[in-house]
Amino acid sequence: MRVFLMNIISAVFHPLLMATYSSALFYWMLPEIYSPIPYKSIPMFIAVVFITTAVIPALSIAFLMFTKRVSNLDITRREERSLPFLTIGVFYGATTYMFYDKMNIPRPLLVMMIAVTVLIVVIFLISIKFKVSVHSAGIWGVAGLFTAVAIRYLSVDMVWPLSLIFMGAGLTTMSRLELGRHTPNESWAGIILGYTLSFSAFWFFA
Repeated sequence: MRVFLMNIISAVFHPLLMATYSSALFYWMLPEIYSPIPYKSIPMFIAVVFITTAVIPALSIAFLMFTKRVSNLDITRREERSLPFLTIGVFYGATTYMFYDKMNIPRPLLVMMIAVTVLIVVIFLISIKFKVSVHSAGIWGVAGLFTAVAIRYLSVDMVWPLSLIFMGAGLTTMSRLELGRHTPNESWAGIILGYTLSFSAFWFFA
């Protein structure tokens, strides 16, 4: 039962869902940040983010699994990470450019997408020599992003959402350790990298 629960947590907080969750959290916590996107169009934008940053990359990984390039959707083997991470990084970069050039999205959302893309590229480079917990990097990246948002906008309405984000981040890291997918060092590397990069990106550039 415990293993099943840890797998559910890992699936719910899969790294490919982080951009979608971040977009939805902005909608919930600070919808005015989407301006000048019309309020009624925000759910459609979030759906586009989900398709372009979760569904299509997941299909690309599924194709790599089908062709025996990777063993599983989590890409747990370090030696298998180069190709999928490079592919996803390039795709995220192209998606970010499309958002900037075609949709003219607000600066905070653009910074979020750039931060996610840079995080993937950095993990790709590190993974050549060292395995980093991508789950930890992803969810703690969200925590870092919204810590910066909460400080920047100083809203008490963000206290509970931010608490839930940190709770989810802790549970996600714990689940990866419990399942034996990562060592403490790999988890800490993901936590520090994701949190620091995302916090800094929003704090200095948004």
